[in-house]
Amino acid sequence: MTLEEQVGALLVNQGLTLATAESCTGGLVAHRITNVSGSSAYYLGGFVTYSNGSKEAFLGVRHKTLMAHGAVSEETAREMARGARLSSGADIAISITGIAGPTGGTPEKPVGLVYIALSSPDAELCQHHLWQGDRLSNKEQSAEAALRLIVNYMQKRNSGMVEFVNEPINVEVQLRPDGTPRPLAFVWRGRRLQITSWGRQSAEAQDGRSSQCHLVQTADLETWELCQDTDTAQWTLVRHWAHQRRAV
Repeated sequence: MTLEEQVGALLVNQGLTLATAESCTGGLVAHRITNVSGSSAYYLGGFVTYSNGSKEAFLGVRHKTLMAHGAVSEETAREMARGARLSSGADIAISITGIAGPTGGTPEKPVGLVYIALSSPDAELCQHHLWQGDRLSNKEQSAEAALRLIVNYMQKRNSGMVEFVNEPINVEVQLRPDGTPRPLAFVWRGRRLQITSWGRQSAEAQDGRSSQCHLVQTADLETWELCQDTDTAQWTLVRHWAHQRRAV
């Protein structure tokens, strides 16, 4: 079953509707969703807001957000998703904004940088990705990631709020006698979070890269999944559960 078919099946089963707001993908997500026969039962429609002005006019993105953070930013992606949901009356909305390339990149925001946000009445999630392909590949990977975010959210929505973050972070570690790291604290969005309990530790592989992942809990009883790339030693915050998760 394709991702777009999974999206449709989950929306039908849960009785929910979907809208899309796309910039750099130019309607590719909407195209894939409507490739599924019967998608009119759950897909209300989409917005292709390529310019800043159209983001403001059709999605209600604030001018000050665009001026302060730019069109390619988490802040804009979140406002795009929220605006698409409120404007369409859908239960869930997904948004994509990024730099498909080959031009338009800067040292701070390189070609391939994409933000994908999801808005629903009980959640607002945002991921960022840095693709390494050409223009078409970056658009296709972005659409794939957006559909996957919808599927992940729909599968998790009944088991507690989960945010798929996918952001690099700095982690303070303690080395065990065997030389493996034990995360003690990490900094996320300007906050230092102390880890108070540790759960599952597992090796995972994706896209040809391997990581060592740790399920941890902080003092506020929120649960997090931290993964360290075995080749680069870079830590990534993969998931965040906003409420206590008993698996820890």
